[in-house]
Amino acid sequence: MKLHYHPVSMTSRPLMFFIEDNGLDIEMNVIDLMTGEHYKEPFTKINPSRLVPVLEDGDLTLTESSAILKYVADKIESPAYPRDLKKRARVNEVMDWFNT
Repeated sequence: MKLHYHPVSMTSRPLMFFIEDNGLDIEMNVIDLMTGEHYKEPFTKINPSRLVPVLEDGDLTLTESSAILKYVADKIESPAYPRDLKKRARVNEVMDWFNT
């Protein structure tokens, strides 16, 4: 997996913390927002919306922080994103609130 991000990006930070807290082996690629790297190729081919974060995992590309976080949590079977439907609904509720 490869995460394109920038530390100043508020939507990148939860992913950075989750990856670090769980010791995940994810390639981290800083996209320099200050120099406009997100407006240039090759990044615009990865995400035409020109936003970070972006996760690439084989043939899957995700461009929304919340979807990326849920995907990675599911992939490692993290207890932070429980399998129990009601518990997961509560996590989703809070994540959706933060995203509004």
